[in-house]
Amino acid sequence: MRLPLTLPFLLALAPASAAFAQSYNCSNAATPTEHAICNHRDLANMDVEMATLYGVVGKMPMMMGERGAEEAAAQTFLTTRNDCGDDTACLKSAYSTRISALKSTIDTGMSNYCKAIKLC
Repeated sequence: MRLPLTLPFLLALAPASAAFAQSYNCSNAATPTEHAICNHRDLANMDVEMATLYGVVGKMPMMMGERGAEEAAAQTFLTTRNDCGDDTACLKSAYSTRISALKSTIDTGMSNYCKAIKLC
């Protein structure tokens, strides 16, 4: 796995504060899912990690059709996540699955780029 190659990119996109955070403003939380994320540090951290990885994927060059597939995967994640309501085990599972998928997308993209420029 080539994920360590992406560490500088992830750090550049990470929030400036490591404080209890999530990818949205909790004062605007409206659903049981959003409240659960705001009220559980581990879920808030997973939300930030997922949003950061999604930001990295959004900046990666992709072949035709891949961007649409990634947007569809993001929408599927949001539906799955929101279907969890305030069930923290369900939310952790949804986030873990999505984070793994995003890391795989980044790893594959970095590997393809590395091969394309004959760096590896």
